[in-house]
This record gives sequence, structure tokens and C-alpha cells, in this order.
Amino acid sequence: MQLLKLFIPVLIAIFIIFADYKFSYMDSIKRSVSIILSPIYLLSNLPSQLYTWVNEQGKSKQFLLNQNKLLSAELFNLKVDLQNHNTLLLENQKLAKLMESRYKLSKDVFILARVGSIRQSRLKKQITVSKGDGDGIKIGQVVLGSEGVLGQVNQVTPFYSTILLITDPTQHIPVKSQRTGTRGISKGIASKHGKLVVRFIEAQNDVKVGDVFVTSAIGSKFPAGYPVGRVTHTETSVDETFLYIEMEPIQIIQQLEFVLINKKAK
Repeated sequence: MQLLKLFIPVLIAIFIIFADYKFSYMDSIKRSVSIILSPIYLLSNLPSQLYTWVNEQGKSKQFLLNQNKLLSAELFNLKVDLQNHNTLLLENQKLAKLMESRYKLSKDVFILARVGSIRQSRLKKQITVSKGDGDGIKIGQVVLGSEGVLGQVNQVTPFYSTILLITDPTQHIPVKSQRTGTRGISKGIASKHGKLVVRFIEAQNDVKVGDVFVTSAIGSKFPAGYPVGRVTHTETSVDETFLYIEMEPIQIIQQLEFVLINKKAK
């Protein structure tokens, strides 16, 4: 009896295998059974699929976060590189403008320096530059911008130098009219407007608004031909022998970053 119980399932399995091989109607039975059992399969497999999905979502989120950090860091570096590139390009343009100034200088007679600070009060107008006595800077050297003369070195240290501007009230420069050759002496005005006056030009001389005065080099520490200022106002007084001539400096210093210092001290 025990042997019969053992062989009955085996015989049934053999019969089913044979029937499946020989008869096609078993295919429809298998499909029906699969359809009936499919919900059970899905339910039994659901925890595994849910675990896989959650794990993939976690990995995807972490991957995206890591990618976002990498891209953010790369974008930041690119922005820094772009800023550095733009800064270098702007400085190159400014240097090119300085070197192509309206007056000509030999490359071996000047020192290039960066403006460090600008200090202007009513009675004192000066700037500091990033070169000192170790760079060959000496008191008395003439300082130029891309448009015209700026002033003169009046103090030197190992790390920086101070430039007394032409608009300082103590700075006197022999000048002449570029149009007529009329000569006079320019000096700064004691005000916060950064202007100059030209003195000792007699009232009968021809001076007009818009005239440019340049250095004349007569008895001067400044070489000849550097643009100094442009006339903005002239006035004749009956009681005065000389014209009152007011100028604005040719070289504007507010946005100046580089200067040329003439090596030849006067």
C-alpha cells in the first residue's frame, strides 16, 4: 500500500508530461492555470519588486545629487575662469590704450605701475602706485596716463610711491597753448573739483574755450609736449592785466588703473 501511494503521484506526473507533449489541449489548461495563479505570483513577488524599486530610487536620487554637486562645482569654476579671462582682457585693452597714447615714448624710458589708491581733498591731490625705489622709481619723475600728464613722483618707499597730481594747488607747470603757442603757468585749484588755472597770460592773447594746453618744458621738470588740460572758462577783467583761464585736466583719474613713470627724473 505504501508503495502504491508512492507510485501514484509519479504515474500522474508521467501522464501529464506525456499528455502535454502529445495533445495541444494541455496548452489551454496551462494558460488557464497561469491566469488563475498570476495574482498569487504578483502578490508573492511584490515585496521583492518594491524593495528593488526603493533601492533604485535611492541610488538614482543620490546619483543625481552627486551629479548636481559636480556640475555646480564645474559651473562655479567656469564662472571664475570667465571672470579671470574678462579681467585679463580688460586689463590688456587698458594697457594697449596706454601704450598707444597720443604722445610717443620709447619703451625703455618708462616704468609701468598700477594705481593703488586715489586721495583727493581740497588742499591735497595725490595717488599711490604699486612700484617703489626697488623698481627704479625716484622723486621727481614725471607720471603719465594714456591721455596726458598726471603729475610727478614726490615720495618713494620700498613698496609704493606717491604721485602729486597736476591738480594739486602746490603743483606749478609751465604750459603753452597747442593752438597758438601762448605760454603760461598752470596750477591746481584749492577745491574738490580737480581743476586747474593758467596764470600769467596777458589779456590781449587769443585763448578760447576748448583750447588744449601742453607742457612747454621751459625751466620745467616736465618734458615738452604732454597734454595737461583743456580750457573750460576764460574771463577778462578790466582791472586785471592777465586773463583768468580755467581748465579741466586731460587725464581723468577716477577710472585710471595703470600709469607710466618716466625714468628720467628732472
